[in-house]
Amino acid sequence: MRKIDITWVSLDITVTAVLERDKNPQLADLLWDKLPYNSLQNHALVSGHHLYHLAPFPELLYTAAAFKEDRTKSVDGTLFLSQLQHLAIKYGPLSEYIPAAPVGHVIPEHLPLLREAGRACWKAAHETKQVIEVRVSHHGTKRGDFSLRWEPATGAPHVKQLIHAIRAATELIWIRPPQEVLNIHSGQITSRAGSYEQYLSTMVFVNGETRPLGYNALNGLVRLCENKDISLETLRIVTPNFIKTPAEFLGYCGLDDLWSFTQEVLAILPHLKTREEYFSLISALALYANCLNTWNLHYFPWQLGNQFGYQRVPGNADLARA
Repeated sequence: MRKIDITWVSLDITVTAVLERDKNPQLADLLWDKLPYNSLQNHALVSGHHLYHLAPFPELLYTAAAFKEDRTKSVDGTLFLSQLQHLAIKYGPLSEYIPAAPVGHVIPEHLPLLREAGRACWKAAHETKQVIEVRVSHHGTKRGDFSLRWEPATGAPHVKQLIHAIRAATELIWIRPPQEVLNIHSGQITSRAGSYEQYLSTMVFVNGETRPLGYNALNGLVRLCENKDISLETLRIVTPNFIKTPAEFLGYCGLDDLWSFTQEVLAILPHLKTREEYFSLISALALYANCLNTWNLHYFPWQLGNQFGYQRVPGNADLARA
């Protein structure tokens, strides 16, 4: 039986989960083989009592699930892996029925601890902005190297140099908030983006553009690279169409490093010789963009949502509880 520990460091809470291979053996094996790692813990903002974090291995983007289920019907404590590169855990009622791939469950005796962690993570996202590091490791492992682990960079020297630069920038912001994001969320934006001298709309648009840039455009390009029916030449042609406009806009809004990296990637793109070079480069940029997204989501003033509460529906009261 494969067991893993999930620890929320600043909360001093650890739960044990059992990995199950019966429904999604490839995904369960992938997670097991990639341990240990750490990440910034996020809380779901739409689906309900759900925790998720960015898992730092690109194989998750293109490893297909063999089985998916309606999460609203899953038992509390179910672990899911998704092609958004997330490990997610249900700890209470959910409204989002979109199917997800289960890979295990938190042991029953640790469900109270899981719910305690879930409530604390919601408070952090919704109110305090406390940074909560999550660590995932083989059960019983007291120590481990939680630093990001990279596959060897592929390509010519100038390609490798850019890949290493993007990876180094990702390492700097993996657990520590990026200064650019902090600046955006405190109104210190060089361009003063935001009509009529306010920056709330800028924060909304940064969240709205960063998420699809990472989740859809860059992650999608990584998946396309694994499709052998799509040539490197086609990838070169379609890539600027997906990433240039949103990255340029985000640069104007304050994410200068993202826009600079994107420009360098686009300049190098015509000179790539192999799909392996393309994969190594685009997957690095994808993880960097998705990491920015986690921080944007963390720091957004979600307490504004208190002004837009649903009317209570009989039987759904639990969904409103924090």
